[in-house]
Amino acid sequence: MAGGRHSSAGPERGGRSPGFYAVCAAVVIGLVASVVVVVQAVRSWADDCDQVTDYTLAADPSIAPALSSILGEVNDTDLGCANVAVSAATSGDIAGRLGKGTDAPDLWIPDTGAWVGKAALTAAGPVEVMTGSIASSPVVLASREEDAPTSPTWLAALQIKNIQLGNPLVTGVAQAPINAALAEGQADPVSAGTVRAALVPLAQEESARTADEPIGEEMLQGVVDNGGVAVATEQSVLDFSGDGDGARTLTATVPPTGSNFMNFPLVVTAPAPDRHYRATQVARAVAAVLGGEDARAVLAENGFRGPDGSPPADGRGVGRVTKLALEDETALQDALGGWALMALPIRTLVAIDVSGSMETPAGNRSRMDLTVDAALAGNAMFPDSVSAGLWAFSQGLGGGPQDYKEMVPIRRYDTVVDGLTQRQLMAQQAGKVDALIGGGTGLYDTTLAAFRTVQETYDPRAVNSVIILTDGANEDPDSITKEQLLSILQREMDPARPVIIVTIGITDDADAVTLAEISRVTGGSSYVAKDPADIANVFVNALAARGRR
Repeated sequence: MAGGRHSSAGPERGGRSPGFYAVCAAVVIGLVASVVVVVQAVRSWADDCDQVTDYTLAADPSIAPALSSILGEVNDTDLGCANVAVSAATSGDIAGRLGKGTDAPDLWIPDTGAWVGKAALTAAGPVEVMTGSIASSPVVLASREEDAPTSPTWLAALQIKNIQLGNPLVTGVAQAPINAALAEGQADPVSAGTVRAALVPLAQEESARTADEPIGEEMLQGVVDNGGVAVATEQSVLDFSGDGDGARTLTATVPPTGSNFMNFPLVVTAPAPDRHYRATQVARAVAAVLGGEDARAVLAENGFRGPDGSPPADGRGVGRVTKLALEDETALQDALGGWALMALPIRTLVAIDVSGSMETPAGNRSRMDLTVDAALAGNAMFPDSVSAGLWAFSQGLGGGPQDYKEMVPIRRYDTVVDGLTQRQLMAQQAGKVDALIGGGTGLYDTTLAAFRTVQETYDPRAVNSVIILTDGANEDPDSITKEQLLSILQREMDPARPVIIVTIGITDDADAVTLAEISRVTGGSSYVAKDPADIANVFVNALAARGRR
């Protein structure tokens, strides 16, 4: 493999701020998007221990096989009679799962420490770094040798036509070029805006996808087969086996400014206090094993550098690389927040109040007429990547105690059903809701049912939401109470599958305080259209904001 272009050795600046606040919602949104695959369970040694306790270690897919090999060779005393099962999962997946707690691993090795601060914001239990790095690898540009780019900076690299970046809401590798580009220009106040502008077409391409972009070996094989440039780690290129002779054409380069490094920290994530304490003892033993000469040799054989980032001793790879790091990660948080808003398509269930008060005149028309106009305006302006469904609700509308009626199930706008697109069906059915007007407002039961419906059909590639339009307060005496609704929503909120509720009150007759409480408990936004004529603008703005507070 050809050694890539790189900058000469320079001062190295380590560490990243644990803050990741600007993308918490999107990330939490987004969170979203991989499957844990058990790589290999480390053997237990019941013959040497009176009792062996099982622990789980979730690791980035790039390092999980090496960890499984290393831990599979240690004896019972090395791990304190613990059986550690290693599984592979993307960092974004685990960061989301830690919020739920019930599916959290005992130990975690993400690709970069930046995920630790992000996960700690929503984790159900403590998130404790045991060691800052067990290995490292610089992020590179992978390509065929004949396609090797000549990018002078990471900002220029982000503008390479059809560059395969990956999803920065899922992996640290995809975040790294953004981090590096911002670090290159952090002394220039205009630079951050330039980087965000470069991300716009990449985020828009991500929004149009129907499946996640390949990562790891699958992505590199695609580069070998089809050409182009992909963002990867030096380790993944060195470890790439490929199909047939194609692997020999793969090379790695970095801009002369340097690169961002993946640092693979060991983190204790068991949520229960007693379990966390015991997992901490196991983590100390695991850290000691991974810091030993034998483990370092295995990691090196798999293409990893040591924690200090020194080049491989055998001369492979891109050589010595200056570490690019941001002094203040606010710019990265802002950039990733913007990415999330552009890259994650809307997926929403719109529930329209059809209680009797919606017939109230509003100028020459009724509240319902203006609400339908608002829904039609939003329906017409958004792209085919949007997914939406429509409910109408009032007391008993669905029959018996059910207060809601499904008009259109959630589907992408470009889905064709019986000769009509979903967009056309939404417009058609929105025009029929005024025929359903009557009865009281069944707000609480409808809100909970809509939340659960969206959560049960959750799409990790989208911002999942419920939009409630109503002009009143709950009037169903047989429904759950407001306190029960808020409590259930809070209990059932899943950081790994976040669903936000956006509420829109129609005129001052709406229960604005309650609507705001409902939105707040799910991380959504609440709006009031005091003038019925403003309903359309409020509705469209609520969709465009995607739940930001």
